[in-house]
Amino acid sequence: MAHIAFISLAESGHLNPTLPIAAELVACGHRVTFPADDAMAARIRATGAQTIPYVPAPAETIVIDSMDAAARATLNMLKQLEHALPQIEAGYAGDHPDLIVNDWLAWDGPMLAAKWHTPRIQSWSSFAASEGYDFGKFIVDMFAGSSSKAEFDTLLTAILERHGIPSMELHDFYKPADFNLVYQPKAFHVHNETFDDRYAFVGPTNLPEPQDYTPPGRPLVYAALGTIISDPDFFHTCVQAFAGQPYHVVLSVGRAIDPAVLGPLPDNIEAHQFVPQTSVLAHADAFVTHAGMNSTMEALAAGVPMLALPYTPEQQTTAERIAELGLGHTLTPTDATADQLRTIVADLLDDTVTRQRHTAMQEEVRRAGGAPAAVDAIEARLP
Repeated sequence: MAHIAFISLAESGHLNPTLPIAAELVACGHRVTFPADDAMAARIRATGAQTIPYVPAPAETIVIDSMDAAARATLNMLKQLEHALPQIEAGYAGDHPDLIVNDWLAWDGPMLAAKWHTPRIQSWSSFAASEGYDFGKFIVDMFAGSSSKAEFDTLLTAILERHGIPSMELHDFYKPADFNLVYQPKAFHVHNETFDDRYAFVGPTNLPEPQDYTPPGRPLVYAALGTIISDPDFFHTCVQAFAGQPYHVVLSVGRAIDPAVLGPLPDNIEAHQFVPQTSVLAHADAFVTHAGMNSTMEALAAGVPMLALPYTPEQQTTAERIAELGLGHTLTPTDATADQLRTIVADLLDDTVTRQRHTAMQEEVRRAGGAPAAVDAIEARLP
């Protein structure tokens, strides 16, 4: 059996799609490892995979509200890599994997694969790059006018030289590998006609788990902005919008917000820092979301119409695709007033045509194959 290393960011949207794949690979008898900090370790070990521990550098909190802020956040990712890479290399000393599966933002994956001459699969927790869709060009253009560019270029060159890694540029990290796993059904992906057999569109791997959650009332509206975005004003607006409406509302506000800041809540609204999202979505009738790819795919798997409020360019692309395919509506966060939220959610709850489109997309999700299809693709490419 093979040794397969998964390399991911700690954020749920990047890590979570890989965990069911890791569990299936372990069940097949493979040894699976993940470089992991303390925030990731418990979730990884629950799959049966092993962890290669590292300690991250103290992180600067950056609100991505401009192109320059996005460039600084990208620079900070490279600084984190600089800190973690020596620890990860030491953890794999004398035990290099047979195959690396790395998240598209886990740049230590392509670096180590090049240094160790190890085959690599790129794991796309967002839209994958192709001839028709090149998010990397957007990043390069973003950096062109940024005060962070010179520091980024200097640091990247220093890391590569220090570790004996062949020359790489920023755009290289956003290009496809020789083979790529994409956690979307192909029908949802933008410019899907431009992809070839280098890509396996396996769809979402975290499928709904209705047995883990009992809905407190129906219809059920679920609102969440993921694990990174923190916007207390949005959740205050949700309370204003949905108080006294003829449906139950579950708010997942994130670990950075104390639900108590929302004050006393109406009987039809509850707020938590965290809920089991796939289990709630299995019963939800509408989903107000930031349009993160992981959340969007979980909603598609559950057949839940969405109101998308994108905060980042990547989320904007996802939100536009949701609207284009008739799977929901989109608003900018600044346009998400209480009246707008109330009106659009009411429309979603009554919209049978949107639900029919979701039923068709659920079939696309089923055919994509999820974690078992990903395992087949990985095993087919083991050396």
